Amino acid sequence: MKNQRTLLLLSVFFLVTASALAQVGMTERDLSKLGSQQTGSMGKINADASDILNQMGSSSFSERSMPIEGAIEPEDYVVGPNDLFTLGIYGYITQQIPLVVSPEGSVIIPTVGEVNVNGVTLAEAKSRVISAVKGRYYSSDVSFTLNSPRTFLVKISGLTQGTFEVSPVTRVSEILKVLLVDTLNTSKVYYEKSNDREFFNTQISLRNIELQRKNGSVKKVDIYKYFLTNDNDYNPYFLEGDLLKVPYVRLENNFINIGGAVQLGGSYEYVEGDNLETAIGIARGFDVNAEPDSIVLYRTYEQTGKFDKIFLNYERDKDYKIEKFDRLFVNYKLNVQKNISVLVMGEVVRPGYYPISFKNTRLKDAIEMAGGFNDKSYLPLCILFRTYDAEYAAKDTSEILINMRANDLLISSVDQTNFYTDIKSKRNRVIVDFEKLFNKNDESQNVLLEDKDVIYINDNKNIVYVFGQVNQEGYVPFKKGMDIEYYIKKAGGLSLAAEEADTRIIKFNSRGWYDPDETKIETGDFVYVPKETTRPFEVNVALISQIAGVLLGVLTTYILIKDTSK
Repeated sequence: MKNQRTLLLLSVFFLVTASALAQVGMTERDLSKLGSQQTGSMGKINADASDILNQMGSSSFSERSMPIEGAIEPEDYVVGPNDLFTLGIYGYITQQIPLVVSPEGSVIIPTVGEVNVNGVTLAEAKSRVISAVKGRYYSSDVSFTLNSPRTFLVKISGLTQGTFEVSPVTRVSEILKVLLVDTLNTSKVYYEKSNDREFFNTQISLRNIELQRKNGSVKKVDIYKYFLTNDNDYNPYFLEGDLLKVPYVRLENNFINIGGAVQLGGSYEYVEGDNLETAIGIARGFDVNAEPDSIVLYRTYEQTGKFDKIFLNYERDKDYKIEKFDRLFVNYKLNVQKNISVLVMGEVVRPGYYPISFKNTRLKDAIEMAGGFNDKSYLPLCILFRTYDAEYAAKDTSEILINMRANDLLISSVDQTNFYTDIKSKRNRVIVDFEKLFNKNDESQNVLLEDKDVIYINDNKNIVYVFGQVNQEGYVPFKKGMDIEYYIKKAGGLSLAAEEADTRIIKFNSRGWYDPDETKIETGDFVYVPKETTRPFEVNVALISQIAGVLLGVLTTYILIKDTSK
């Protein structure tokens, strides 16, 4: 009896073992078949093998590395033909099988069947495939992973027309970037070459773009608003069958203008529905010195040509609707502290740059900040230079030249030549008498300082510069009380071509020209001896002829009058 029980138990054990081994063998054969049918002659693919990509071959995966913004969102990505996936089955035997979405939009999984994934989101495609595979291999873990997004062609219409290769992770802005910088774009080049006038504009729109989907829906593309809000609706991804319509900008017919205390003021395209928040955003936001609660909107009325002023507060009026041709001005904060300074050089205790207050710091204040004068300073030779920006100086000079037509002095060509010389030699010195200011406390000389002013405190040069028609042009040591003859003699005397009667003294500080009888020579002054002017022989002959003609006319008239009176 005991032996019979033992035989029965052994028989049951062998039957269970055989059944289990049969199931394992069947699963192994099915998975081997799945791998062999998918990969052809490649044989079984083992995910643990280090040469898996070599076995699969380069044709199974796209070699192009496509730039993407980050991990793809399964709820946003739409699956389509040529997307490359990897099906992973993890259980008693691990398998990874590459799958490509067919042109009909499905994936074919051996031993499982065909699963349609066309036009559904990546999340939905994962759910469908995993569900189908789990129905066959219920005891295994299954994954369905996107390896490489597909590429396809979309059409672009506008001045630039054609087809462009994109992917489901390509945004509209990427194509616009190509359109803007593509120098090989033949239609664009032809347009620009054949239409040279400014009337023809080749600037593409960035705010009024339409993306037409294959199903007939239309998306409005606004690149400015996308970067302002980070909303994907304003810069969508492409899908198969898309048509992108990119108009060209005629800014004079469709603009809003933002100025004042903003980061990037100017005129921008207008889009229906723009509000105050959008307008400030496309101008890159407020300047650090802006008054957000002090915004003025100028709205022009086409019928009357007049405009209204509307006062806005940014926080309160963010949703205020902006209309085409509106102009916004953001006011600056009052009493803004500006980064302005002056340079004090020469004979002061602490030379250098010193900060000043806008329209409030005077000359004495700057000298005091520099520690005052040192023992070598010489007030009669001190100078204050003022440097205006180049644009202001150029405009100021051009205005003077334009107003020449209204003058009553520049009659002869000599007058005009002298005028042009004076204009070109305009100096940037500020008229200040340092002696009166610091020795006599004359506050009329205590001028207000401007940004970039240069205060130069000279020492006593004790020299006089003699030049022109002298035999030894150069510096002569200054000797108090000596007249002009002394300095000319020290410079080697007059040359043969000198015009002594026209000798002039030029003052160092004012650069004024004086007759020697009108002023005395001081340290730093200049002595100029001009050259004698000689007329050519033909000029003298012409002058004599003119005088003779006048005398002859007078004599003839006299004779006629005398004869008539007899």
